[in-house]
Amino acid sequence: MIEIDRLSENAHRMVVIAEFRQEDAEALVAFAKERNAAGGGGNVLIDVTAVTDFTFSAVAIELAHMPSLVKWVYGLDRIAIVSDNDWVRTGARLESALLPGVVYEVYAEDEADVARVWVLEQSKGPHTGAIKQLDVGRPGITAFELSGRLDREESERGVALVRKLLEDSDSVRLLLVIRNWHGFDLDRLLSREVLSGKLEIARKLDRYAIVGGPEWLRRYAEFTSVFVKAEIKSFPLEEQDKAIEWLAG
Repeated sequence: MIEIDRLSENAHRMVVIAEFRQEDAEALVAFAKERNAAGGGGNVLIDVTAVTDFTFSAVAIELAHMPSLVKWVYGLDRIAIVSDNDWVRTGARLESALLPGVVYEVYAEDEADVARVWVLEQSKGPHTGAIKQLDVGRPGITAFELSGRLDREESERGVALVRKLLEDSDSVRLLLVIRNWHGFDLDRLLSREVLSGKLEIARKLDRYAIVGGPEWLRRYAEFTSVFVKAEIKSFPLEEQDKAIEWLAG
């Protein structure tokens, strides 16, 4: 089943629930044709977290009306995909990268509110606010929390924030708590501000603890400790207190 709602004059939301059937595909095609007739444009939030399957008849309808659907998609200004399926999120990012003019921002289910705000054009960027400072009640420890997805802008903001706090204090120990990790945009790796800032931070630190996040990320961070003076150690999310004690020791 598909539900299509108007969020604002310039934005719509589509929610696909359970099985996507022929009548749902027909409703989607009708909506696309209506928007094309109105001049196209606008933003759309597509939530497929509750979809379970699709029928071949639905696919046949979409294929038969592909020109109308493509025209509608290419005319959109913002497209947000909300899904907890890795293959859906990966496919959307690949399509966004490979097809000029088609730009998707991809969100997990716990980021649905962030996606809605972006589609409504009420935020500066699609994934802002992923990094925030934490107070762990220990002098000499600077702490941050990362939740969500890191794009280039947020990475640059986060690195600048850490650098500023380390400069304004005598802290040489850093704690990063990662919750709800949703990856990062590859173009952040090309940012001079991110690269130079991380090097400057690494030169100042004595100890750096990473709590939570995927295991490969924690293992990679520990591996990089052989190239810097700081001790780097990772902990599972449930061992945040243990990480704080290690930093304080």
